[in-house]
Amino acid sequence: MVEVKRKQNESIGSLMRRFNRFVQRSGVLLKAKSSRYRQKKLTERKEKNAAIMGLHLSALRRKLEKLGKYDEDTFEEQKRKLKQELDL
Repeated sequence: MVEVKRKQNESIGSLMRRFNRFVQRSGVLLKAKSSRYRQKKLTERKEKNAAIMGLHLSALRRKLEKLGKYDEDTFEEQKRKLKQELDL
């Protein structure tokens, strides 16, 4: 539950802006929108592939950080190559 109390001599407009910012940061809207529609459960094979891919990506991230070559562009490029290698 999100609760914002009005400060002394605070206008309604600034109270609403503060409330909206607080709601966005808390993630309440994202959670409500994601639960709006029922999502199909992943198949067992897709769950396993996602777990395998996560392990490989974390190893890739660590490897690039050790080499000092980690940035978003190189990571995305390596990720694409990794997906092709693993055929996921």
